[in-house]
Amino acid sequence: MAERIRVGLIGCGGISLAHARGYLQSPNLFEVVACCDERKELAEERAQQLGAKFVTTDYHDLLSRDDIDAVDICLPHHLHAEVAIAAAEAGKHVLVEKPIATTLEEADAMIAAARNAGVVLMVAHNERFMPVYQKAKELVAQGVLGRIFLARADHNQFVRAEPHSWLRRKATAGGGVLIGSGIHRVDLLRWLVGEIVRVFHQQRLVPERFSDEVEAASVTVLEFENGAIGELTCNWSAYGAPSAPWYELLWLYGTDGSFHNVGGLFVASEKLPESQGKHIPVPVEESDSFVNEIRHFGECLKEGKTPLTSGEEGRKSLAVVLAAYQSAETNTFVTVPQ
Repeated sequence: MAERIRVGLIGCGGISLAHARGYLQSPNLFEVVACCDERKELAEERAQQLGAKFVTTDYHDLLSRDDIDAVDICLPHHLHAEVAIAAAEAGKHVLVEKPIATTLEEADAMIAAARNAGVVLMVAHNERFMPVYQKAKELVAQGVLGRIFLARADHNQFVRAEPHSWLRRKATAGGGVLIGSGIHRVDLLRWLVGEIVRVFHQQRLVPERFSDEVEAASVTVLEFENGAIGELTCNWSAYGAPSAPWYELLWLYGTDGSFHNVGGLFVASEKLPESQGKHIPVPVEESDSFVNEIRHFGECLKEGKTPLTSGEEGRKSLAVVLAAYQSAETNTFVTVPQ
């Protein structure tokens, strides 16, 4: 590998802007060599922003280049597996946006391709790289909450996708708000509380606001391996969301305390004398989770580390989401496949 990791960006739409911040903030670690998008004007725009010299509309052209060490896949969900497998087989390390794929079979094939090629596969679950949640992880690890028995999380967004956007179609998105955004919260809850083993899920279409194919609103009941329970509420048709008190709630309750993230990070705990039965603020140094995530990807390549959000971790979060969709179809609790 060259002194700097040479990256090819595949997919230059909206989320690639966030990834671009990561590359621009780590110029000593990365060099973006090529940009690819079926809309050439987007590839050219991102290439100009990142200083890439090569632009193409065909990802095969990018994968055939010897001056690329890794690819960053920011494509519609249904294309993740195809491109990631091809990239691994071409000897490129892979960072792929969440969800890892739309089926477990696809996820397994991606993981196998990366393993067989000896390359890194990382899924872009950026919430694990948010400072507020990293601090929350520290509090949990320190036992400040005691035994966690209840978790509450939500996602509130007013999505204004174009009428014919891939995000509105089951064939290209794999589902709606749960697989598109709720999977971030699923991944975070797995990281903080433990593995999710059983789910009950209800969801609703909101065709007036979003789509007549995939859900815009959902509620999921979660059972964790350690005995805790939880609930996750997701909404892509939250009119007025930008002015709401919070965007994504997280509240964990334990035998010795609880914390929430409304307006910052606040903890109440019997193990903290200064708490005195009340929630007190926890200092958190702000930083960009996408910048942190991209840097982590680079460090894993340079140092031979397994990513915090590896392909296997991405698969586990996808398994929870797909079990939830099965629950909605059967109106029963569903065990999450391992």
